[in-house]
Amino acid sequence: MARGFTLTELIIVMVILAILAIGASSYLGIGARMYSEASEREQLLSSGRFAAERLVRELRGAVPNSVRIAQSAGINCLEFAPIVSSGLYQQLPVAPDRAATLSLLHISWQASFLGLPFTVYPVTPADIYTASEATILLEGTLQADADANPATIEIELANAHSFPKSSPEQRFYLLAEGPTSFCYNALTQELRRYQGYAYLATQPLPPVAAGILMAKNVRAVSFTRVPASLSRNNVVNVMLRFGASNVDDLYFNYEVHIPNVP
Repeated sequence: MARGFTLTELIIVMVILAILAIGASSYLGIGARMYSEASEREQLLSSGRFAAERLVRELRGAVPNSVRIAQSAGINCLEFAPIVSSGLYQQLPVAPDRAATLSLLHISWQASFLGLPFTVYPVTPADIYTASEATILLEGTLQADADANPATIEIELANAHSFPKSSPEQRFYLLAEGPTSFCYNALTQELRRYQGYAYLATQPLPPVAAGILMAKNVRAVSFTRVPASLSRNNVVNVMLRFGASNVDDLYFNYEVHIPNVP
């Protein structure tokens, strides 16, 4: 006698299979969601670490006392003058003296340095960003060294000049042709890097130059400059907060000591 399944047995089997299917799909869904969140968090962490370390690394190479911070209408910008090179001077006209001859000590001088901004003992941002006697364009001619010392550079300036103060360490700095800015836009939640614009008396927000995207999903940015004192140089506090829809916010907090001295 042939036997089959009753309708009740078939329904029970279908219910059991449905329960097993729901459990399996739920388990797979949780695993997929955990993987997606972990992947998104790792991507956010990598993006945040890259932007933060790039900012900090460049900031440590800033000309002393060149850091400016400004904020307006959801834009927060950190601006500084990058160092191209530096050295010591042997002879330099300091007020009230006025002359056109510079005698510098530099072990790797390059012809491209002529024409760059040249600064001695900048004590405020205004010494760099405005028409200041502390910073000039190094325009002139390179003279032959009478002592045949390759580390001694003699420059005859195009015009006589008088620097307002002498550096305690007899140090000079050659600046990049323009400053660098890192700007945060609260509306787009982006951090961008700006370069290729001129030194301006008023800090632009943001600069007119095209910005390079450094990071997305930036929830908040805080820049704070601590003035120099007798016991330490400039300190800049940098706080970056990154966030995404499915992960907790990530915080990067740095206290950047600018090691360069005037």
